Amino acid sequence: MALSVLIFTTAVVSAFTVHHFSKHSRARHDVQVIALALDGFAFENGDFPRGTRGEICRMLRGESINGQNPRKLDYVEALPTEMDGTGEFVDPWGEPYRISVDPKVRVYSCGPNRIDEHGDSDDITSWK
Repeated sequence: MALSVLIFTTAVVSAFTVHHFSKHSRARHDVQVIALALDGFAFENGDFPRGTRGEICRMLRGESINGQNPRKLDYVEALPTEMDGTGEFVDPWGEPYRISVDPKVRVYSCGPNRIDEHGDSDDITSWK
């Protein structure tokens, strides 16, 4: 009986650890993909997309907004579960990714604590 409790406890802790690390891995992957998509957009269109985060995310998914992305090129594919109601990309914790292109591309997740620390503490960034 004690052995089965130990095995069960180990399995639960292992599953939690894998789930925790998989969220970090996905966030690290996502911030890199979004940053590369922004660079690709700038290369194709002569400048980074401008607008709200939702508008920027929609342009990266192929929309043309205010004359930006006139060829409606897709730079990122996202599942509905990876976006919120405004079209912003969300991290594994359900928070929108933070996106800035001034003066350079910076994309980050607020991380597991869901607090925007501007790329510090547990935030997961495209530049570190």
